[in-house]
Amino acid sequence: MRPLAHIVTRMIARPGMVLSMVGIMTLYTLLYLWLTGDIAGGGAGGWHTSFPAWERAFQSRGPFQFEPVGLISLGALVWTFSPLNTLLAAFMGLLVGLNVVAGWRLWRSPRQCGLGGSSTGLLALIPAFLAGGACCAPLILIWLGLPIAGVLAGMTPVLVPVALLLLVLGVWFSLQRLAREEELS
Repeated sequence: MRPLAHIVTRMIARPGMVLSMVGIMTLYTLLYLWLTGDIAGGGAGGWHTSFPAWERAFQSRGPFQFEPVGLISLGALVWTFSPLNTLLAAFMGLLVGLNVVAGWRLWRSPRQCGLGGSSTGLLALIPAFLAGGACCAPLILIWLGLPIAGVLAGMTPVLVPVALLLLVLGVWFSLQRLAREEELS
């Protein structure tokens, strides 16, 4: 069996795959930061940046939420920049992107799934979306102001590590299947 790093290298050697992965990662990162309140509206316009509190970078304001160290104002948007929140969101976005791209590759080679149908490889995308949404779903409900949000808000500290674990496992299993597919080819 080929090493998984070789499979990832072959996957990201295609510009379309890299563009898809980066696009998904960017969208997920921005959505996560918006839903956690790090990015919000209400800016006064123009550009303004200020980073006065780097010493607070590792201070926690909740489970898997860290204090901002600065403020970036871009027109109507205000980003209370926390490097660790941004890093966590980008890492999760990268994992979602890798899952989607690997699922796409599996869909393009449907015999891997053993069912022979062309849509069976798309089933590999479902865990990526469920795991990626595990930490954002409660935040969306809170943002919408739905009553069930209070129940799910208490689960958010558990959902972030569970989502990370599921995303890593999803990438690993997809890469294993892609490696087996390359052996058969």
